[in-house]
Amino acid sequence: MTQVTIPVSDSILTSLNMNVEEIVHSMRKEYALKLFRDGKLTLAQGANFCSMNIYDFISTVSQAGIPIIDYSIEDVDRELAQLNANR
Repeated sequence: MTQVTIPVSDSILTSLNMNVEEIVHSMRKEYALKLFRDGKLTLAQGANFCSMNIYDFISTVSQAGIPIIDYSIEDVDRELAQLNANR
């Protein structure tokens, strides 16, 4: 496993009023949300990335206003057309 180190000054820790574990958890969650929104992580990968179960990550994604399923109208129309063609 690769580890990434990000230096954080004591003054930032003090001003954020957070301990290191809280900052790490917050950064992981925010980055997992960004990567999920960008289509780079699945729900399961996002949950794993920020050490959550998938149900908590789904809730976090929803609270952030990010669609769980991102289908456009064109995607739905294409899927329906394919289903109708196969009947």
